[in-house]
Parts: sequence; C-alpha cells; structure tokens
Amino acid sequence: MLTWVILAFNALMLVCVVVGVNAASDGGETCADDACAAGNDLGTLIGTGMLIFVWMAGAVILGVIWLVTNQHRERDRRDRRW
Repeated sequence: MLTWVILAFNALMLVCVVVGVNAASDGGETCADDACAAGNDLGTLIGTGMLIFVWMAGAVILGVIWLVTNQHRERDRRDRRW
C-alpha cells in the first residue's frame, strides 16, 4: 500500500514542477524590459527550488517509513520459513 502512496506522491510532485515551470515561462512573455524578465526567471528558480526541496524531503520521509515497515515484513517472512 505504501509503495503506491510513494509512487503517487512522486507523480504528483513531477506534475507540480512541470506545471509550475510551464506557467512561469508563460508569464515571462508579457515582460517589456530586461528587469521584468530577470525577476520572472528568478521567481521561477526560487519556486522550482522550493518544489524540488519539498519533493525530496517527502521522498526521503516516505522512503524511510517504507524501509522501516518493509523490513518488519521481511523479518516475518524469514521467521516463517524456519
């Protein structure tokens, strides 16, 4: 069950990053000068960096939870064989 949660979380975060970068690149077309374009690029960088940080933090937390709970199941399977 947790494997599907991890896969869904990763897919959701990938969609968020792609949609966010796409929306930010569309917003840069209305800029008339270089300062506006630079501000748009910097905002896109910061927003994308925050999304990737949340993605990696969530992946690490879910991965650790998965390893801890999966290890318990593997131990039970080994004990049943003997």
